[in-house]
Parts: sequence; C-alpha cells; structure tokens
Amino acid sequence: MSQMEQRSRPNDVYSQDNGVSADGRLSFPRASPCERTAPGDRALRILVVDPVHAEALARLRAEHEVVVRLQPSTAELCSLIEDIDVLVARSGVLITEEVLDAGNRLQLIVRAGVGTDNVDLDAARSAGVHVCNVPGASANAVAELAIGLLLAVTRGIVRGDGQVRQGVWNKSDFEGTELRGRTLGLVGLGNIGTRLAEIGRGFGMRVVGNVSSPDPVRREKWAEHGVDLLSLPDLLATSDVVSLQTPLTELTHGLIGYSELAAMKSSAVLINVSRAGVVLDDELFAALRDGRIAGAGLDVLATESGLGRFAELDNVVLTPHIGAMTEDTQRRIGQAVTDAVSAHLRGEQVENRVH
Repeated sequence: MSQMEQRSRPNDVYSQDNGVSADGRLSFPRASPCERTAPGDRALRILVVDPVHAEALARLRAEHEVVVRLQPSTAELCSLIEDIDVLVARSGVLITEEVLDAGNRLQLIVRAGVGTDNVDLDAARSAGVHVCNVPGASANAVAELAIGLLLAVTRGIVRGDGQVRQGVWNKSDFEGTELRGRTLGLVGLGNIGTRLAEIGRGFGMRVVGNVSSPDPVRREKWAEHGVDLLSLPDLLATSDVVSLQTPLTELTHGLIGYSELAAMKSSAVLINVSRAGVVLDDELFAALRDGRIAGAGLDVLATESGLGRFAELDNVVLTPHIGAMTEDTQRRIGQAVTDAVSAHLRGEQVENRVH
C-alpha cells in the first residue's frame, strides 16, 4: 500500500468507544491529502510543551526545528501551534478542540507517558491528527511506586518517620500487616498491571485481576502469570489490597464510588497510580475518614496542586504523580518519543496501547 493510500484509508479501529479496540489499541486515521501535508523527507516543526529527557530533545533538534514552550496557556498554545507538524506533551497541558482547530498543519500528537485523557480524542479524530502515547516505557517504574505506596500505608512508614523526627519513639503505634499471604487485586492488567502481578507474587501474595473484556486468550495469558480473573465486585470483596492502574475513559470514569468502596473489606487498602477520575474523591475521602477502608496510597488526585483534604488523614500516603519519574523511565520515554516521530516521518502508522 502506498503512503498516500495509507493516509486516506479509513481506520476501522476507531469504531470502538473512545477509539479503543478490544485488544486495547488506540489509533486514529491519518488526514486526507487535502487536509494535511505529508511530511515526506522534510524536517518537521515540533512543539514541546512538557519536559522530555535532554537526550531526546537533542536528537529531535539535530534533525528538526524544535520549539520548547513549557506549560503554555490555551491561548498561547493556539498561537504557537499554527505552523506545527508534531506536538509533544505529557499530562500538564490540555489539548482541546480549540487547540486542534488552530493547528492547521498538525499531524501527530505524541503523549510522552501513559494515557491520553488530556487530549480531546474526538476532536483529534475529526481533524485527522494521529495520537499516540508510550505507556510501556514507564510500566516498571509505576508498578514499583505502587508497591512503595502500599508498604508506606500498611507499615505506617510516613507516620513513623514523622514521629521519629519529632523525638517520639513509640513502636506500639505501628502494628502493620505483612504482604505474604494477602490478596492483591489489580484493576487493569496492561503493562503496569502485569509487572505488579509479578512483584506481588514475588512477595508471596495471591493475585487476582479485573479487565473489561476477559476473552479466552486473555484468560489463558493471565493464568500463566498466576492471576485469577474476577468480576469487579468479587475482586473488591476478596482483596486485601486494591490497586488501580486502568486508563481513564468514559467507561472507567467514576469506576470506584460509594458502592464499590462499601464492597471492600474494612481492613483493605486502596492504591491509585491510574488517574484521579477513576475514583470519586468525595466518596474515597469519606470512606477513609470514617474507617470504612483502612488506608490509601494515592499518586493522583483530582487537583494536582496545593494541600488537599486528604492531607488531613493519617491513613493516607500522597505523592505528586511521580510514578514515571525515574531517570531510566524518562530516558526510555524520550527514546519512544523520537522513535514515534521518526516512524511518522517515514509514513508509518504509529500505533500504541492505552495502558
């Protein structure tokens, strides 16, 4: 198939809700020739609006014209994007329909991380702009942080550190629980969930999981990883730890609310390294405050700035969305970004998985 044919061919993957196919792929059609200009062999004009690894930035600058404007407002972004071919962003900048309308030459958005919830996917599809992200690069780092949050909550590590710094040495306040023999429930079994399953089993935990479409092939795959697939109600009722690492979509927004939290054991802990919208903050705060669940480790909150109400609770450990913030991960993400740009320049379809 010629490059021109590839650019104008309809993309039947997008017939799924939110552009997500049954196997988790998210893809958009390339624009028709009358809408966008094929890059061919020319250098691209690239706009970077969130930090990427210095090595990746240097590689991009060596071959293309790169403009870096970190955290621009919507108005500034609309102005900057007018003659841009590729937009590189993370989660800090909203890519709205207004922005996409302003990008007359925009062909590709590379989301340097997990998820695409800050991108108006419908508007991107209508504009013929391809969207990709690079979730696999950060999977191990996010999984490791989830385990760190879990240990911090179950062993009271943050509280203990605070007491010792205040000159208090009272071990009797910190009777925690061990992970061995406990049940780890994974909501979302993509790259992060798979790694968490491996780590959990290494701790001697029983691992159960929930996925949206547990077909026979996937069931066999997870059985090989020692993961029993359960319905969400059964997973919540049986798990000592519930870890969320599912993408935020229309289907998963508000996935964990009052009834789901009520289904959990009162001794259970919730870990969220996914997106804030997967859990209803009001319901989670009430459940933690009232002791209906034992604790939570949260790497994401609805408002990622300032001191929120969860800081009032001593059974919660909070981190500022740092799951992917390791040197190794940032280097891998940077490489994936440059690979995506190079593939696009060659006229190849840039595919990705949502999580």
